Amino acid sequence: MITKKQAASLSNAWVLWVLCGLCVSFFLDSHAVLGQTIGAKADDAMRRIYPSAKTISGVSITIDSMVTAKVYARCEQVIRGKVAVRLAKDASGNILGYGLIDEVRGKSQPITYITIIAPNGGIAEIEILVYREPYGGEVEYETFRKQFRGKRASSDLRVGHDIQNIAGATISSRAITTGTKKMLIVFEELKREKAL
Repeated sequence: MITKKQAASLSNAWVLWVLCGLCVSFFLDSHAVLGQTIGAKADDAMRRIYPSAKTISGVSITIDSMVTAKVYARCEQVIRGKVAVRLAKDASGNILGYGLIDEVRGKSQPITYITIIAPNGGIAEIEILVYREPYGGEVEYETFRKQFRGKRASSDLRVGHDIQNIAGATISSRAITTGTKKMLIVFEELKREKAL
């Protein structure tokens, strides 16, 4: 026979179990929505740069240890795992441009951005997809982003040299600049390996 105290404990445990299930479900749904938002923002950025694109599609490319080592040797930045790439194609299936999605660390939060690269290896645009810091959001402004256009893996790409710093957003400026340099090198190495 179950006492009233045991029944109350079981009832409380059941309520907690249901609430935990709802929280996990909410987290997974929110995570999926966030992922869709990043993908949708990346696709929108690609469409703005390549308005004649018939299709924008995404692929995930595994980065092998050889590419990882080459990227590190060239820019002292680590790339691991996979890289999410958006491809803009014309009606004939020719690639108009590539969008490499990456995250860098701001002062305390990650910054998700896309480096849009023309087939010749020059930057067409960079765009911040998700900026989570409370300050320094000026890296999203056109005045900062336009400095990257036309830059290549061989470009200096250093704050204070060919990229102007933004007062109040020094950490974000540096993070985006070094991350963009890394993505240009990743692109070049993947092209060399015929992975793109």
